[in-house]
Amino acid sequence: MKSIYKFLFLLTVGCSVVACADLDDPTPINSLPAEAAILNEASANAALNGIYDEIQDGDLVFDGWLALAQFFSDEANATGTFPTRLEFGNLNVLPANGTMATVFTDLYDAINVANGVIQRIPLVEDESFTEEARANIVGQAKFIRAHCYLHLTTLWRDVPLILMPTAEVGDILNVSVSSQADIYTQIRTDLGEASRDILAATGPQQASKQAADALLARVDLYNSNWSDAYSQAVGVLGGEDFDLTTVPYLSDQIYSLGFTATDGNTLNFFYGPSDFGGRYSIGPTTALIGAFEPGDARFAVSVDTVTATTPFGLKYPSFSAGISGTATDPIYFVRHAEMVLIAAEAAAEQGDFDLASDWFNQVRSRAGLDDIELNSNNFVDAILKERFTEFAFEGPFRLIDLRRKGRALDVLAPFGYEACDDVWPLPQRDVDRNINLSQNDCCNC
Repeated sequence: MKSIYKFLFLLTVGCSVVACADLDDPTPINSLPAEAAILNEASANAALNGIYDEIQDGDLVFDGWLALAQFFSDEANATGTFPTRLEFGNLNVLPANGTMATVFTDLYDAINVANGVIQRIPLVEDESFTEEARANIVGQAKFIRAHCYLHLTTLWRDVPLILMPTAEVGDILNVSVSSQADIYTQIRTDLGEASRDILAATGPQQASKQAADALLARVDLYNSNWSDAYSQAVGVLGGEDFDLTTVPYLSDQIYSLGFTATDGNTLNFFYGPSDFGGRYSIGPTTALIGAFEPGDARFAVSVDTVTATTPFGLKYPSFSAGISGTATDPIYFVRHAEMVLIAAEAAAEQGDFDLASDWFNQVRSRAGLDDIELNSNNFVDAILKERFTEFAFEGPFRLIDLRRKGRALDVLAPFGYEACDDVWPLPQRDVDRNINLSQNDCCNC
């Protein structure tokens, strides 16, 4: 987990390449690294590690990548006492919500560090630092930037698009929002260049060509580009002969946020029940529990309704680690099962229900469930349900799926969802200090 001393990464980078004489004036991590901080390939890789460190920020790990979107759906209950999380659980988020503002800022912190790396690497004057190695580092930075912007635009829709690093602490860029279409255009550009330039073919705990292509498939799906989504997903899988049933559940990782015992997380503490020493800030809804069919093998590694006094999630099961921050359970950003279900949905949307069923039933077969023949009447609901159970507690999938298929109001209205909840408010503190930033058209705006 990232240290609370946000200058640590840049201080380390600087000390690795120059004499650290001025230790009383460390450079904060939310400012652009000094020219001297990236002088060669070694310091460039240290700078790249700083971007990965940013996306491991403690607030971002739980609230940002996982919990807030899960609360804001029929996937999870906000079972803790934090008022700002309860706003998400009650589907009544105010622009002044501090937890949301922290997540928003953390995502832009990661983008800012990525922007700095992307800008600085081509300027390094070191002949031994090859163009291939430079492109690899910049490609990974663009991948992470694209991933952050994808997360932002799927939840907040129109957001500021910032591609240059902030030079000084306190700089106010006064950037207005860009349209979601423009955000997606930049995401496609970054992912395309990442796929071209990253050297690693596969991950899972770092950016790779495969991961970039997988996120491109997701972007095509979210934009209803069915033909491209199908081709991209099948390409990631290596062709139409791919068989998901040969890969155990949760072992099909394409890109995950990994942790070590010395650089761990506390997801176990937030998802864990008090019986196991957990805070139990988040728990499964009856809707999620009921979505699992009898005999679904995924249930036993997704939800526990027996062992403790209350049902709890099992995707982050290092409960013995408590609040120590040594848990190593990964966040599953992208898995092969997602590519299979993208192929199924894209084929169905193009009217090829035999092909769609073949892909779809790979997921069900691995889960020990009977086949379902998809058709024009059932495929939307069937795929939404399968994605619900397959990716339970793994990210914002459920909320995004309901929104993009036009089902959020139907499904979530009993919980208080309104049409204006299709977009979250921009943090009020950002609106207040940016004269060019207008608030989103959200329910409490």
